[in-house]
Amino acid sequence: MLLLPLLLSAAPLPPPAQPVRLAILGDFNGPYGSTTYPAPLARSVARIVNEWRPDAVLSPGDLIGAQKASLGDAQVRAMWAAFDRDVRAPLSRAGIPFVFTLGNHDASPRSPRDRREAATYWAAHVPPLAFVDRAAFPFRFSVTLGDGAVFIASLDASGPDVRAGQRAWLAAQLASPAARAAGARLVVGHLPLAGVSAGKNRPGEVLREADALRQVMEAGGVLAYVHGHHAAFYPARLGRLNVLSAGGIGGRDYVGHPGTARSTVTLLTVWPAQGRATFETVDAATGQPVDPASLPARLDGLNGPLVRVTDFR
Repeated sequence: MLLLPLLLSAAPLPPPAQPVRLAILGDFNGPYGSTTYPAPLARSVARIVNEWRPDAVLSPGDLIGAQKASLGDAQVRAMWAAFDRDVRAPLSRAGIPFVFTLGNHDASPRSPRDRREAATYWAAHVPPLAFVDRAAFPFRFSVTLGDGAVFIASLDASGPDVRAGQRAWLAAQLASPAARAAGARLVVGHLPLAGVSAGKNRPGEVLREADALRQVMEAGGVLAYVHGHHAAFYPARLGRLNVLSAGGIGGRDYVGHPGTARSTVTLLTVWPAQGRATFETVDAATGQPVDPASLPARLDGLNGPLVRVTDFR
């Protein structure tokens, strides 16, 4: 009998993960109690909806102007209604989900009323996302985007303390099957690990125990920590971790660099197969591009230094 060789064909490899595009938009609240927003916000939302059309918006917080005891409950609810009208609803109509963290002006740890109203608003407007953990939503949660290619953990960093219990939660999330299967892992929180802007470069405006939190992210293979609060766009390296100070509407000067304030919005393109991310940033007031290489090479703020990078890898 003639025996023919058995030909085994290798199983087809899965296609490489497509890039996941995230518009970074936060720190756009108006003055305390305001139910209108600065004009560059409408232009930024229009750019996101009509031009960029990203897979999601990632917001590092300060969506409304609360955190003032004299504001009544009705006024806080009116601010959430304004956010819904001007930001969430236009994005929702365009099919763009909103991934967020809450800022000090949204849900300060010192304001039970603000946290209650934030929880009420978001319970009625849960984003259509692939949640991994939503037990403490909206204060902390995790999701995946791009069919699992990107994992995002949202921390409650609305105040300066991210304590041991929340660090343990983050470590567990980063060790979860969903995080391990993702090609890129991001963490978003409001307050920064290190000082970026001159006006906020002081204790209470950056995270305490920042090194402990950074080490959790480094150990978990986080590509970048995305934060707000300092309202100054700056992509940097801190230790072995990439950090993105997301900027905002109504920017602030960099530490040691007066006259550098501007409003910004950024398109972050994450390449999961490469474990890399690139960004396209524009001045939200003028529409002109902002070249990361034009930013200060280093910022020596509290908990720093931060060393500028032009992409994340």
